Amino acid sequence: MKIQQVIEKANKSVKDCLSDISFIKSIKSEASPSDSTSHYIFHIETSLGQKKLYVEIKDNGQPRYARALIEKRSLSNEASENYWIFVAPFISEKTGQMLRESGIGFVDFAGNCYISFEGVHIQKDGKKNPFLTKRQFKSLYRLKASRILRVLLSNPNRSWKIEQLAKEALVSTGHVYNIKEELLNREWAHFDNKGLKLNEPESLLHEWCKEYQTQDIPFFSFYSLLAPSELESRLKIACNDLKVRYALSGLAGAFRLAPFVRYHRVTFYLEDKVKELVKKMKLNSVTSGENVTIITPLDDGVFYDLRRIGEMPVVSPIQLYLDLNVLGDRGKEAADYLFKGVIIATFSPLVTDLRFILFTSSLTFSSK
Repeated sequence: MKIQQVIEKANKSVKDCLSDISFIKSIKSEASPSDSTSHYIFHIETSLGQKKLYVEIKDNGQPRYARALIEKRSLSNEASENYWIFVAPFISEKTGQMLRESGIGFVDFAGNCYISFEGVHIQKDGKKNPFLTKRQFKSLYRLKASRILRVLLSNPNRSWKIEQLAKEALVSTGHVYNIKEELLNREWAHFDNKGLKLNEPESLLHEWCKEYQTQDIPFFSFYSLLAPSELESRLKIACNDLKVRYALSGLAGAFRLAPFVRYHRVTFYLEDKVKELVKKMKLNSVTSGENVTIITPLDDGVFYDLRRIGEMPVVSPIQLYLDLNVLGDRGKEAADYLFKGVIIATFSPLVTDLRFILFTSSLTFSSK
């Protein structure tokens, strides 16, 4: 939407919302004489008297923009006397909660609204964003963008300069800048003279996980009579001979980071030469009953922050968490265990190196 369209629709949306309240006797609106206050001022009359409503309109309803209104209201001399309403095409649950807690109402074009002051209360929620395109939704989690997320989530307590982050993630500085803006809009990160640093790594990871489960990631299924330990020994030898990069994932990877997990299927990422590896390991292609799964990565980012545990390379805890959540109930259970026992500790400022984490639990997993 163009900004003028947003303003016109915002004016109508607020009027429609207020018209639903029988307690309100009259509604008049006018364009604000100064942008330093609001875009529209509504004058309403109820049986309790008159009330002035300041309406702030934005073309983006992310928390960052709502925060600006909250700060503006706190500096206003009329904040306690008048009621403020934030309007945007769509307002997320997080943004809505932030506004409610600050005593500010909101209205969006999807039909969500919250207006509450002396004798007046209207609330509608649960409406999905009709303006969110598929491209916009996935922009933060595309392949190149995900390289940046991996770096940030694997080093959650570090501040990154734009150039440093671009070099580490092997992407352009322009790409880092775009992702930075999206993270700031959602208030998942902050940016100061030290650089970019995550505020809410947990929220970012969980939202990425939801999107990750919808991706079509290529994999191949095979069967072998060998036990998992023998399969892994042959895998190491074969990949060394072929000079190809690989890393364990799935429950085989979880076993390395959370030893209480038992598994019978060996799942791993293979950079290249699938046919050559299958031939070397004498694997049989099957459509069901597989005990070997080879995943061909869509991007080299899956190999970022590899862990070598024993003699086997394992994907990072972040990648492992994403992969486990795709595996159904048992995978989700292992993912939850991994998150609580390993990942959440790295999100704490007190932990700077995963190698120093010691996690013990009585939780066990069956091999069914």
